[in-house]
Amino acid sequence: MFKINVMTQLLVFFMLAISINFLNLSVLIALLTILLVIMLIHKVDGFIRATLRFKWFFLVMLIIFVFNTPGEHVAAWPFSFGPTYEGITAGVTQLLRIMLMLASLSLILACNTRQQLISGFYFIFSPLKHLGLKVERFAARLWLTLHYVELQTEALNKQNFINQLKNMADIKADQANESVSITFVVPSFNFTDYVAIALVTTSAISLMLSMI
Repeated sequence: MFKINVMTQLLVFFMLAISINFLNLSVLIALLTILLVIMLIHKVDGFIRATLRFKWFFLVMLIIFVFNTPGEHVAAWPFSFGPTYEGITAGVTQLLRIMLMLASLSLILACNTRQQLISGFYFIFSPLKHLGLKVERFAARLWLTLHYVELQTEALNKQNFINQLKNMADIKADQANESVSITFVVPSFNFTDYVAIALVTTSAISLMLSMI
């Protein structure tokens, strides 16, 4: 789907997660629009499912911001308590931040296999070996977690609620006896990767300079 490898995608995602609180409303709308167009072109539906699952969380969060943020109250509101313009702006901004992260994550999950994701995490965190972090163990546990969640989801989707409860123990027992082999493959870099990394590095430097 993308011409940049999984390590570059993860680096961009991490940078976005760090800088997202410093992006204004117009930038958030522009970035989310770009991601939505990409997902529409490549028929990525993971973002829609994630958004539907979080719909009540989004609604409650928006209400809290709208009615609890100090500022100028919306004109002609019929009740004694009312929303503020600042609250509406803050609520929509926070909503867009979360949706942008969900959209980015949905794209990464859609365009990479589980093996590629684990390899990307492994090579990104490899320098932390010098600090005593067991990167291989971390990557293996992450792989197994994703693997078991996928297996359990597939099994649960084929059963009704009662059978789900009865067979949970059997699923875990089968997983415990399963032997898994994990191979780390170094992602190949091309010109697009270097351009993306350069843009991420420039953005990080600009962000740090703006905070000084």
